Amino acid sequence: DTQVQEAAETALERGLARIEAGLPGTFDPATPRAPLQGADIVMKPQTGAVLAMVGGRDYRLSQFNRVVRARRQAGSTFKVFTYLASLETHTPISALSNRARTYTDNGKPWQPPNDSALDTPEISLREALAKSVNRATVDLAMQVGMEKVVQTAKLFDFSTPLEPYPSLSLGAVDVAPIELARAYCVFPAAGLLPVPIGLRDVYDENSQPLERCHMQVRRIIPPNRAFLMTSLLRSAVLQGTARGLANRGIHFPVAGKTGTTNNSRDAWLGYTPDILILVWVGYDSGASIHASGAGAALPIWAELARAIPHQITGGDFGIPPGIEERIICSRDGFADSEGTCPETMPEWFLEENVPEDSALFYHPDSVFKRLMQKFKGTSR
Repeated sequence: DTQVQEAAETALERGLARIEAGLPGTFDPATPRAPLQGADIVMKPQTGAVLAMVGGRDYRLSQFNRVVRARRQAGSTFKVFTYLASLETHTPISALSNRARTYTDNGKPWQPPNDSALDTPEISLREALAKSVNRATVDLAMQVGMEKVVQTAKLFDFSTPLEPYPSLSLGAVDVAPIELARAYCVFPAAGLLPVPIGLRDVYDENSQPLERCHMQVRRIIPPNRAFLMTSLLRSAVLQGTARGLANRGIHFPVAGKTGTTNNSRDAWLGYTPDILILVWVGYDSGASIHASGAGAALPIWAELARAIPHQITGGDFGIPPGIEERIICSRDGFADSEGTCPETMPEWFLEENVPEDSALFYHPDSVFKRLMQKFKGTSR
C-alpha cells in the first residue's frame, strides 16, 4: 500500500529527528558516524499481508533491512509469552509477588530490578503486564515453569534458540522484528499465526500471472485465549506503559506492549482489530538512546496510525465463545455479588478457569477486609 509505505517512512524519519534533538549527541558514541536508526512494519494480522516495511533510516546510507535481517533484544515485548503460558492455571486477578528475589540464571545469581518505583508487595497479573513489572513477571514465570514458557514461545516459530533461563521471561533474547510482529498477529487474529506476505501476485508485461502467493495461517492457540491476551494488552494502553496514546490523538481501541531493554533501546508493538504496527528505535551497536518506557517508539506509532485512517475501522475487538465476564470490586478484587462495592469493574475469564467467588481477590489483606465488612453488616 503506497500510502501506508509513505506514512511509515515519514513517521519514522520525523520521530528519529525528534529523538535526536533531545539526545546528548546525535551519533552513536561507539561508532561516531553511525546515526540513530529505526524500523517499522505494518501488517494485516488476519492474513499476514505486509502493507509497509521500513528497514532503516536512509537506504542510501545503509541497505541493511533491520525488519527482517536484524536481531534485536525483544525486551518487555517478550513478556506476553510468559503471561500466555500462565492462562491454564492463572487468571487476570491472580496474585503475583513484587518482592525482590534472587534467582539462578544460567548458573549465576540474578535479581531482576523493577523499572518503576512500584513497591506494593503483591500485584494482580493484569496490572503486572499493563505496567510491565519485572519482578512480578519473573515470579509468574517461576510459578508456571520456564520450560512451559519456552514451550509456549516456540509455538510462534521464532528462529532464535530459546533457553529456559529466568531472564528469558523479561525478553533477554534477540529476535527479528518481523518475527515478533508476526507473533503478535496471533492475538487479534483469534489465535491464527500467519506467514508474512510481501508480494501477492507477479505479472509479466502481458499481464499474465507468473507467480502467486497464497495466504497461509495455522491455529496455535484457541480464540478465547487470544482474546484474553488482547484484553490484558488493552490495559497497557488504558492504564499502563502506553497510556500516553490518548494524548497523541489515538482514541480507537488499541492493544500492545512497550519493549524497552536494559540499554534503553525502545520498541512499541500495537494493534487494532484491523492492523498491526511495530516500531523499533535504537543504535545498531546497541548503545543507549537515553529514552525510557514508550518515549521513543510510541510517538512514531501514533503518528503513523493517524496517517492511515483508511486502514483502521475503529471497531472494537470481538469477544469469542469461551469467555465469561464477572463484575469485581476494584478495591479488593472480590466478586461484587451483593452489589455493595462502591467501585466495580468488569473482568474477563476463560470459562474453564473462572475462580470461585471466594478466590476473587489478590490483595493479601482482602480476606480480612471482606470478613470485617460482613461482620459490621451483621452487627447492624
